[in-house]
Amino acid sequence: MNDSRALPALPALTARSTGVWCMDSTPNMVHLLARSGFDWVCLDAQHGTFGRAEVTAAATGYPGGDAAGFVVRVPGVDPSWIGFALDAGAAGIIVPQIESRADAEATVEAAYYPPMGNRSWGPMAALSGQPVPTAAEANSTIRCAVMIESALALQNVADIASVPGVDMLFVGPYDLSLSLGTTVTELLDDTDASSPLRVIVAAAAAAGSEVGVYAGNPENAERFRELGFECVVPASDTALLQAGIQTILRSSLPEQPRTY
Repeated sequence: MNDSRALPALPALTARSTGVWCMDSTPNMVHLLARSGFDWVCLDAQHGTFGRAEVTAAATGYPGGDAAGFVVRVPGVDPSWIGFALDAGAAGIIVPQIESRADAEATVEAAYYPPMGNRSWGPMAALSGQPVPTAAEANSTIRCAVMIESALALQNVADIASVPGVDMLFVGPYDLSLSLGTTVTELLDDTDASSPLRVIVAAAAAAGSEVGVYAGNPENAERFRELGFECVVPASDTALLQAGIQTILRSSLPEQPRTY
C-alpha cells in the first residue's frame, strides 16, 4: 500500500499553469486563494509577511482535493529555509536572486534528498501522524524554480538553466528591468532576437526546462505568454483585493451629481 499523500489535483510551477502571489500571511487569505481557481499559490517569504511560523500556520489544514497547490518563495539561497518550506508541505520552491551556476547548484543541493542533493530528512507531516512520501517520491514530485532577475543572472542564464534539478527559470521582471536600467514595458516591447526575455526563453528551451514569470497584471501576463512564458502569475492577493474593492464601489455606490 502506498503511504504517500495524494498529490494536488492542480499543477504547481508547471507549464500552462497560472499562479497567484500571496503577501498576506493570514491562514484565511491563503486558504481563500487556494479555493479561488488558480493552479497554485505562492507564499512570499522574501517580500511578504511570511516567516516560518506563518508558513507553518498556512500549511496546517491547507485544503486538499482540487485546491491549488502551494509553493514558497524563500528569502534566498538558504538551505535551512529551502528544506523547511518543503518539510512544511510545499509542492515546490521559488528561489530569488540566483546569479550563477553555483547559486543554482546550491539550491538543488538543498531541495533534493540524496543522491540528488543533501536535503535533511524532517517532513512535518509526521508530527501530526499524516502519511509521508519517501525520499524518492519527494525527489520525483517537488518543483524547483530559480529566479532570473539581474543583469548578472542574464549573463549566466545558460549555465544556470543547465544545472540538473532546475525545473524552471522564473523571471522577476521588475528587478530585472531595474538591474538593466529599463522598464518592464520596454522589456516586453523589445522584439530583437537577442532581447533579454527571448534569451531567457531560449536558454530554458535548450536545457529542457520551463519558464515562468511574475507578470503583475493580466495585460502583462498575456504579453509574456505570447513570448513563450507559459507559467504566469497575473496578480497578487493585494492587487486582487484592490480590484475587487474598485469593482464593488463602481457597481454599488450611487452616481455622484455633477458639479458645474
